[in-house]
Amino acid sequence: MKILILLAILGIFSGIFAFYRGRFLEKVDSIDTPLVSVIIPARNEENNLKKILTSLKNCTYPNLEVIVVDDNSTDRTFEVAQSFGAKVVRIIERENGFLGKPYACLKGFKNSQGDILIFVDADVEFESNAIKSIVSEVLRTKGVVSVWPKHIVKKPYENLSMIFAIISAMASKSFTIIENTKPIGIYGPLIAVSRENYIKVGTHYVVKNEVVEDFKLGQAFLKANIPITNFLGSDLVKFRMYPEGFNSLFKGWSKNSALGSAIVDFSIVLPIMLFLFGSLIPPLYYRIYPFFYLYFAYVFLIYIFARRVGEFSVIASIFYPAVVFFTLYVISYSFYATFIRGFVEWKDVKIFTRR
Repeated sequence: MKILILLAILGIFSGIFAFYRGRFLEKVDSIDTPLVSVIIPARNEENNLKKILTSLKNCTYPNLEVIVVDDNSTDRTFEVAQSFGAKVVRIIERENGFLGKPYACLKGFKNSQGDILIFVDADVEFESNAIKSIVSEVLRTKGVVSVWPKHIVKKPYENLSMIFAIISAMASKSFTIIENTKPIGIYGPLIAVSRENYIKVGTHYVVKNEVVEDFKLGQAFLKANIPITNFLGSDLVKFRMYPEGFNSLFKGWSKNSALGSAIVDFSIVLPIMLFLFGSLIPPLYYRIYPFFYLYFAYVFLIYIFARRVGEFSVIASIFYPAVVFFTLYVISYSFYATFIRGFVEWKDVKIFTRR
């Protein structure tokens, strides 16, 4: 029993170690305004495009080029993008050896003119001053800026993303208790970089066949001695993930959980796993002192973490064991699909993971 108590306490301290602080994107006033190309890879994204393109139209940044890369969509992605006045690039066939998103990003880059490039997922939405803030950080750091957007929740099942959102923020190693820790990766939903640094690193050619292309691209930037700064989106950058339903949420998180876990640095994977497994001990023995108090310590900690990354329900924090079990099940399924079955599925496409 003493060992279980120690493991539960260790889990709490591991969580604090991994997510001790949040670095939030903040509003800025006046900055230089180089031409910015916002590149949006989109496959069957007609609904999300309406939101992101509306938010970009409302942005206060004055020098913006918006490019939507239509990756062989079967819905009205092309028509919606055109109706908002975006430059639309259509992909019918990919260059040999490329997966979908890396090729769409590369195609967008080849059709862009901006001095700064912002690669952003179609489900992201910008507050009116967000582009200014992102550009300000790129100019200040002279490196790569990535943002984990604030997670918007509108339906009860979407709270099942709570633990995934927390550990995704933790995984870059950007918010640990050790100040000035060098990040080990970037966040795929939004990556901003100067044109010069993007070319210097080799563009998306260096990750052309990577399922977890964001993390690998981050490693390429680090190898090229290009600094990385990661932020949490706060109220400036938001997204709502998997509004289509539970099946979409399950497939979305299982798509790259295994590969992401396998390539992330062990120094952050270990505290994340201790945090997850440690959190499951108190509810199993909640009638025994001190597990009852440890349970509510986890509730409080997870609530704090969840508020940093999204608008998750308090109820999800109180009943966190169910969300943790779901998360571990999805990760287990992802390992099976990735390493045993040999492929994962996303948007009616099989992505083969064996090479």
